[in-house]
Amino acid sequence: MGETMSGKSDFGINQHSTPGEALQLAMKREQLAHDFYMQCANVVSDPGVKKLFEFLAREETKHFELIEKEYNRFVAGEN
Repeated sequence: MGETMSGKSDFGINQHSTPGEALQLAMKREQLAHDFYMQCANVVSDPGVKKLFEFLAREETKHFELIEKEYNRFVAGEN
Protein backbone atom coordinates (compact mmCIF):
# COMPACT_ATOMS: atom_id res chain seq x y z
CA MET A 1 0.00 0.00 0.00
CA GLY A 2 1.49 3.29 -1.04
CA GLU A 3 0.86 6.87 -0.19
CA THR A 4 -1.71 8.97 -2.01
CA MET A 5 -1.12 12.45 -3.44
CA SER A 6 -2.13 13.94 -0.06
CA GLY A 7 0.75 12.09 1.62
CA LYS A 8 -1.62 9.84 3.56
CA SER A 9 -1.28 6.10 3.17
CA ASP A 10 -4.16 4.05 1.84
CA PHE A 11 -5.08 3.55 5.49
CA GLY A 12 -5.49 7.29 6.11
CA ILE A 13 -2.39 7.78 8.25
CA ASN A 14 1.27 8.51 7.66
CA GLN A 15 4.44 9.14 9.66
CA HIS A 16 3.12 12.58 10.66
CA SER A 17 -0.12 11.25 12.15
CA THR A 18 -0.43 11.55 15.89
CA PRO A 19 -1.10 8.50 18.06
CA GLY A 20 -4.51 9.98 18.81
CA GLU A 21 -5.34 10.25 15.12
CA ALA A 22 -4.24 6.67 14.52
CA LEU A 23 -6.32 5.39 17.45
CA GLN A 24 -9.37 7.37 16.32
CA LEU A 25 -9.05 5.93 12.83
CA ALA A 26 -8.63 2.44 14.27
CA MET A 27 -11.83 2.86 16.30
CA LYS A 28 -13.68 4.03 13.21
CA ARG A 29 -12.41 1.04 11.22
CA GLU A 30 -13.50 -1.37 13.97
CA GLN A 31 -16.98 0.19 14.00
CA LEU A 32 -17.22 -0.08 10.21
CA ALA A 33 -16.12 -3.72 10.35
CA HIS A 34 -18.71 -4.43 13.06
CA ASP A 35 -21.46 -2.81 11.00
CA PHE A 36 -20.36 -4.76 7.91
CA TYR A 37 -20.48 -8.10 9.71
CA MET A 38 -23.88 -7.33 11.22
CA GLN A 39 -25.23 -6.37 7.81
CA CYS A 40 -23.89 -9.66 6.44
CA ALA A 41 -25.50 -11.55 9.32
CA ASN A 42 -28.82 -9.91 8.54
CA VAL A 43 -28.84 -10.95 4.87
CA VAL A 44 -27.53 -14.52 4.92
CA SER A 45 -29.95 -17.38 5.32
CA ASP A 46 -27.54 -20.10 6.42
CA PRO A 47 -27.63 -20.30 10.26
CA GLY A 48 -23.97 -21.33 10.50
CA VAL A 49 -22.80 -18.44 8.36
CA LYS A 50 -25.07 -16.06 10.29
CA LYS A 51 -23.46 -17.21 13.56
CA LEU A 52 -20.01 -16.68 12.08
CA PHE A 53 -20.82 -13.10 11.07
CA GLU A 54 -22.34 -12.40 14.49
CA PHE A 55 -19.20 -13.78 16.14
CA LEU A 56 -17.00 -11.59 13.95
CA ALA A 57 -19.11 -8.54 14.83
CA ARG A 58 -18.65 -9.27 18.54
CA GLU A 59 -14.90 -9.55 18.02
CA GLU A 60 -14.86 -6.14 16.35
CA THR A 61 -16.70 -4.72 19.37
CA LYS A 62 -13.99 -6.13 21.63
CA HIS A 63 -11.31 -4.58 19.43
CA PHE A 64 -13.11 -1.22 19.50
CA GLU A 65 -13.40 -1.31 23.29
CA LEU A 66 -9.71 -2.16 23.70
CA ILE A 67 -8.63 0.69 21.42
CA GLU A 68 -11.07 3.09 23.07
CA LYS A 69 -9.70 2.17 26.51
CA GLU A 70 -6.15 2.87 25.38
CA TYR A 71 -7.22 6.09 23.66
CA ASN A 72 -8.88 7.28 26.86
CA ARG A 73 -5.88 6.29 28.93
CA PHE A 74 -3.11 7.71 26.75
CA VAL A 75 -4.66 10.43 24.60
CA ALA A 76 -7.71 11.81 26.37
CA GLY A 77 -5.85 11.62 29.68
CA GLU A 78 -3.20 14.03 28.39
CA ASN A 79 -5.58 17.01 28.57
